[in-house]
Amino acid sequence: MKDAIQKILGASINAPSGSNSQPWRFEIENNIINLFILPEKDHPILNYRNRGTLIAGGAMIENIMIASAEFGYTADIEMFPDKNNQNLIAKIKLENSQVEKDSLFSAIAQRSTNRKAFDIKSLDENKKSELLGAANKRMGMVRLIDERRGLEQLGESLSKNEVVMLENKSLHKLFFNEIVWTDKDQEQKKSGLYLKTMELKPLQQKALKLFRHWPIIKIFNKLGLAKSIAKDNAKSYSSAALMGAILVNDNDEDFVEAGRVMERLWLKATQMGMGFHILTGIPFLWQGLAVNSKQFSQKHIDLIKDAYQKIISVFNVSNDKIPTIIFRVGYGEQPTARSSKKPPQAIFKD
Repeated sequence: MKDAIQKILGASINAPSGSNSQPWRFEIENNIINLFILPEKDHPILNYRNRGTLIAGGAMIENIMIASAEFGYTADIEMFPDKNNQNLIAKIKLENSQVEKDSLFSAIAQRSTNRKAFDIKSLDENKKSELLGAANKRMGMVRLIDERRGLEQLGESLSKNEVVMLENKSLHKLFFNEIVWTDKDQEQKKSGLYLKTMELKPLQQKALKLFRHWPIIKIFNKLGLAKSIAKDNAKSYSSAALMGAILVNDNDEDFVEAGRVMERLWLKATQMGMGFHILTGIPFLWQGLAVNSKQFSQKHIDLIKDAYQKIISVFNVSNDKIPTIIFRVGYGEQPTARSSKKPPQAIFKD
């Protein structure tokens, strides 16, 4: 069993997380995998109520489910089994079985973030149905937009994240602390926001190194730098066949479920030969305003609220739902680079 679990976890580690933080660890007791999240590894401002970490945990759970079937095991999940430890998000019991394999398994190793511009040609209804079908019974959580005007509105609204991030000193510091600048550092750390995955041109990379110094970027922001970057990114974000939102209720269980749905959609897009890019800045900044509003200027608070309202308007989201994950999908070039992953942090208990 130990060998099988090592294979399952080894195949499952290519799960997405904020800035490739990989905020999880595992404790194994016989045939049970206990999955713990590590919120302290995630962005302290954007990780409102640990929900970014919960999404990452959900993606990991889905990978484990898919990989378990590949190696001949059913996986029975008990969510949040310990009321005294909310970081233990899942207890996954494995049983040897003639379970049907999931065709998405091969896509786990291939999955990666693609921040490049995509072909703007819409997908036909069959392709959209194939993509949406990957969510299985949770299709009701997903809403898709492929109308060009809606995509442009979403791109513009989502890009406001860059204005806030580059004009707010705390966010600026956290963002630049997360960047991994060299190939050597990437191979050593196997975490963080790898520079090459940002798809910047050589001149833009040089400028980014200059802008990591707050006094310098503060001067350039007065000349409109943050707004100019946001404007360019808005065009890139809207260059997609479609954009989607995963809608949840205001509870932790739904955020884990959103991570599972996101991962299945991402794997299906990968299997279909499409790029996938998640954009969560504005939705998480909006949630964070409930507890962190004092660290934002009134201008940025208004900017976040306005952008969020436009997002829910385009997706026609009801008042009882939260659009937690926004994603863009489309055909285009392969990403320039991929982030490395650490081996699973697993403890086997006798």
